[in-house]
Amino acid sequence: MQLKRVRVHSEQVHGVLYMPASGGPRPTAVVVGGSEGGAPERAAAALASEGFAAMAVAYFGVGALPRELEEIPLEYFTGVFAWLAGRSELAGDRLVIVGRSRGAELALLLASRFPEVVTGVIAYVPSCLVWQSAPSSQLMARATARSSWTFEGKPLPFVPAAAVTAEDSDTFARFIAGQPIAFRPFFERAMREHDAVAEAAIAIENIAGPILLISAGDDQLWPSQAFCEMALARLEARGHRFAHRHLCYEAAGHLLGIPGTMYGPGAPRFPSLHMGGSLSADDQASKASWPVVVDFLHTAFGARAR
Repeated sequence: MQLKRVRVHSEQVHGVLYMPASGGPRPTAVVVGGSEGGAPERAAAALASEGFAAMAVAYFGVGALPRELEEIPLEYFTGVFAWLAGRSELAGDRLVIVGRSRGAELALLLASRFPEVVTGVIAYVPSCLVWQSAPSSQLMARATARSSWTFEGKPLPFVPAAAVTAEDSDTFARFIAGQPIAFRPFFERAMREHDAVAEAAIAIENIAGPILLISAGDDQLWPSQAFCEMALARLEARGHRFAHRHLCYEAAGHLLGIPGTMYGPGAPRFPSLHMGGSLSADDQASKASWPVVVDFLHTAFGARAR
């Protein structure tokens, strides 16, 4: 399928829109990446090849945007939504957010805060909680921690990083030496702060559409399977009236995502992080989940893309 690529670089919006070269108006997926920053173009192109419009949106690390994933205003995306609504080749009333890792945390936040705009969410290896920011110069710096996101000018409540203890000295020595380490134990330890966890929980029951959660059982970056189970329990307890589903791939790691976008040539590199899984397991899980993702989008959009 021949795709059209439209680059958007303005004060309000930074991203790249992909769509089939003919036909429309197209329902649209807004695609956001994680802590690697920038716009996840490969993921957007893969979605567009299935007949949708897909806009890869950068929210930090590009141009005049914030340099780090720290106190990102959720209102930035109102500019994205407005830009998409103004395009005649797009169906502005059908919008799904697709996110991965910290981008999946963001996707759940956006859908819960803007239910009048977003009609569904796909969250790969997500968190159902808001976590502290992670500027590269202050990784795990609890004392100076800030929220990753703001709304209406105020930082959102967040779970701070686990306090570093003497037992962690060997782990961080390996990290400083450039050896990959697993951060999952730090997230699991941080979750013992029950008051902070309760306050930082994303109100996903407010999402006015279906939700697809995809987790990795061997995720060593953070416990995405546990986060998805927490999310499902919250949705059930609060009577979420739209479809919600959780797919878990036990052997996969944190690089589970849209097939071919998080591994192989051109994929982001995370040399200091142990992600879990394996290339084979991540690839199998990514490919196995893809038909479900595509079917979910057709259902969420309410009509077959043509």
